[in-house]
Amino acid sequence: MGQTTLDELKMTVYDKDSTAAAVVLYEHANVYLDPEFDYKTRTDYYYRIKILDKAAFDFADVEIHLYKEKKAIDVKAITYNLSENGGLSKNTINKDQIFKVKDSENWSSTKFTMPNLKEGSVIEYSYSVISPYLGIDDWYFQSSIPKIKSEIDAAVLGNYKYNVRLVGFLQLDKDDPSIKKKCLYIDGIGEGACVIYSYGINNIPAFKEEDYMLSKKNYISRLSFDLKTYTSTRGVVEEYTTTWKQADKQLKDIFLNNQTSKKSFFRKNIPENILNTEDQLTKAKDIYSFIKNHFTWNQKFWNSADEKIKKAFDKKSGSAGEINLSLYNSLKAADIDANLVILSTRDNGIPTKLFPVIFDFNYVIVQVVINGTEYFLDATNKYLPFGQIPSRCINGQARLINSKKENNWITLKPKIETSKKMNAIFSLNDEGNFEGSLLIRRQGYEALNQREKINTLTENAYLESFETDYSDAEVDDYKVKKLNQLEQPIEEVFDLKIISGNDLSNKIRINPFFFDRIKENPFKLKERNYPVDFAYARSNSFNLSLSFPENYKVVQIPESKAFALPENGGVFTIKSIIKEKSVVIYLRFNIKKEIFNPYDYEYLKIFFDKVIKSESSDIVLELKS
Repeated sequence: MGQTTLDELKMTVYDKDSTAAAVVLYEHANVYLDPEFDYKTRTDYYYRIKILDKAAFDFADVEIHLYKEKKAIDVKAITYNLSENGGLSKNTINKDQIFKVKDSENWSSTKFTMPNLKEGSVIEYSYSVISPYLGIDDWYFQSSIPKIKSEIDAAVLGNYKYNVRLVGFLQLDKDDPSIKKKCLYIDGIGEGACVIYSYGINNIPAFKEEDYMLSKKNYISRLSFDLKTYTSTRGVVEEYTTTWKQADKQLKDIFLNNQTSKKSFFRKNIPENILNTEDQLTKAKDIYSFIKNHFTWNQKFWNSADEKIKKAFDKKSGSAGEINLSLYNSLKAADIDANLVILSTRDNGIPTKLFPVIFDFNYVIVQVVINGTEYFLDATNKYLPFGQIPSRCINGQARLINSKKENNWITLKPKIETSKKMNAIFSLNDEGNFEGSLLIRRQGYEALNQREKINTLTENAYLESFETDYSDAEVDDYKVKKLNQLEQPIEEVFDLKIISGNDLSNKIRINPFFFDRIKENPFKLKERNYPVDFAYARSNSFNLSLSFPENYKVVQIPESKAFALPENGGVFTIKSIIKEKSVVIYLRFNIKKEIFNPYDYEYLKIFFDKVIKSESSDIVLELKS
């Protein structure tokens, strides 16, 4: 503590990122076994942060999150400001300003707020965490603000073996491992040598999140310490990171909690007429519908060792794990070839394949094979058709736990194409408004999301929502078709009036892209070092026929054009046609690839800019002379 300088206080902008509201001047973690605390793992943390703008005042509210028996000690905190005479003044936190809070059954936190905070302050604080648990927490080099220097040192006794992974796109500036003999003396055992891990990165840019990305855990630069083995003083080796064959067994034992052999229970609870169905595909679909409609999902993914599917079945409520394990057992009870698939959801991060880390996984679905065709099933959502999984599950590769063959990696992709097709017929009336009809046909994830929305709202509330989304529209009549035919596209028909705000004057200007017009580019970063992930390909079309009174003529229409992304990644086309009393517009907007690499980012920015410009084009009508 006490390293803050006058130059740091006089800094008004960070030269490498003029937009930064704050910058970490220096941070460090030091990990070691502490004899004073019975050789538990101690981590000393130090942070020094320059506050450049009041938008960064949240960094003065410090929370140290502690799992179960972990505890925080030796908390120190100082706020530095420039004094009136140009010197350095400081305010130190008192012990009575440090609070300990019980957040939940397993978590607590130590909290404090830096005193006398101003724009231009430098805050400096340190603390130590004592942990009785094996393992080293991940060290995040990157955060939402830039950093000038970030370092970690860890002294690891020779009987601990770690796999150390650098995640993200930044390279280490400091990578200096060493061996320290006589690192630690333990009474009754003797001296032990340590591996000293020493890592650091300088001039770290802020990590900026943006639309269409997986969990930032996949990309934000950090060090991950995965405990491989621990050797006890008696020479017994306990393995934590094992072979995939061993890990698959642990997955079944730890996560599935012996809940994969409940066939007899479900055979008694599935309706007899379903079990007696001869056609395998029909039977599988009926079982899927039965489980899907029996349960209400409690929005939890996986309760790990707490999964109890009999109890969940009786309560008619459960986690995704309980529901899909019930589905698996039900299918097995009906003699259908079924396997479990363990995965990590999009918000949880991509599991590493370099070596097994079983706690990378947080979700389970079911695979069935019928007449040689593979289907993946998730029964958490009543509006999911057979063979479609939630988009949260589309996260690269998943682990197939095969009951007959060796387990292996598989890639999960949507089974149903996602599309939205809009057909509109409107005419310009004497009041300068448009009257007509709109047909919207959705399939894939568009249909799933729409069915959920319609079924969770009253019709009046849904139409109010529609008129909020399209503020110029007034709905006169509405019908929905195939709402509950989940394997069919859903269709909606609206009779509409669109209030244009135009008076019938000598010249009328109309933007014809009434629905789903893109007005803002989702890609704004100067550069993006992680992929753009749309999860699934999607296609959109909009066909419009716009008629107008006989005493008007067309003097301008949107320019017909077509442009595409490289490597067949996407396409946008507009075709405009003038007819005798109408203008017809055909629009196609397709994203054909699920994932775009960082080198495609500039192409995507340009592509969306051109879409926005194209959809800003107007139809112009003039009175005939």
